[in-house]
Parts: sequence; structure tokens; C-alpha cells
Amino acid sequence: MQIQRLKDKLGNRSNASSEVEFFDAYGVMIGDEGRGVPTIIEMANYTRLDCVIGSAALVQAIHHARYRNAFGARLADQPLMRNVLADLALESEAATVLFMRLTGAFEQSASAGATPLDRAWRRIVTPAAKFWVYKRALEFTGEAMEVWGGNGYVETGPMARFYREAPVNLIWEGSGNVMCLDVLRAFEREQDAARAAG
Repeated sequence: MQIQRLKDKLGNRSNASSEVEFFDAYGVMIGDEGRGVPTIIEMANYTRLDCVIGSAALVQAIHHARYRNAFGARLADQPLMRNVLADLALESEAATVLFMRLTGAFEQSASAGATPLDRAWRRIVTPAAKFWVYKRALEFTGEAMEVWGGNGYVETGPMARFYREAPVNLIWEGSGNVMCLDVLRAFEREQDAARAAG
């Protein structure tokens, strides 16, 4: 295997991606012959599930607000900041519940008693969940970063990295348009599940 180059991704320094060439490599076919794209999509769905897991930006924002004083009180005790933190917490909780429900669907659809509806629901909701969570990630992370004030923009703290990394999963593992097209294709193929998912 020869690494051609490491990709210099916009702002992304936390995981390396490279272009490789294989020479005289041994390969094993995964899936049925002629079914390569559906097989890779099934594998990508597990990556998309991973993308739905929330970020640590909320935890950092809450921690900072609990220990930072402003206008004679802890930042977390200021009514406007409490609203900001509550909104962030609510959105994070919604993403967590979605992730847990989706994880359950992955487990259920792989079980012996899985119905076509179980598998179809997972197939439809996975790209939709990935789209929603990561479409919101940049704004969510920016709001959490703002809780830190100017210190949030400093590279020695965690927030600048969170913000810089936020777009990578939205774009890298299927952009918004790709996720929407995938949901539409799943709706066409799994019409009973589409009605049940709604």
C-alpha cells in the first residue's frame, strides 16, 4: 500500500484522511457480486449513525458558565445565559434521544425477529438524523463557543477546535443534499415504512 498524500482538510486536524494505492494486494469480496454500492451504503449507515452522536460543546459551555463570574454573579445564574444554556441543552437532549432510538432500531433490524418495517425505518431515519444533527452542529457549536466569550476563540481552549471540526461530518460522510436524496430514495423504496416513520 502506498500513501499518495494526506488530505489537508479545511480546519480538520483531528483525523487523518489519505489517498492510497494498492499493489498486489489481497482482497475479499464483501457482499454479493454486482451489489457493491448497496453494500457500501449499508456500511456507511453505521458511520452515519456515529455522526448522530452529539458533541462535547454543551458540556464545555455549561462548565464554563458555572465558574465564570459576570456582573456580580456566576454566568450560569444570569437569566439570559440560563436561556441560552437551556436551549442548547434541549437541542442536545433531542439529538441524544434520536441517537438512542436509532441505535435501538439498528439492533432491532439486525435481530432474528426483525420485520421489513424495522429495517426500512432504520434505512429512512439514519440519513435524516445525520442531516439534522450536523446541519445544526455549526450553529450549535458557535453558540456554545459564544458562552465562553473571547476565550472561546482562543486555540488553547477546547471551543475553537470544536467549532473548526463541526462541519466535517456534515460534508464528509454525505453532504446535506446527498442525505436528502438518500431519504427520498428510501421513501420511494420503503413506502410502508415512510408512512410508519411519519
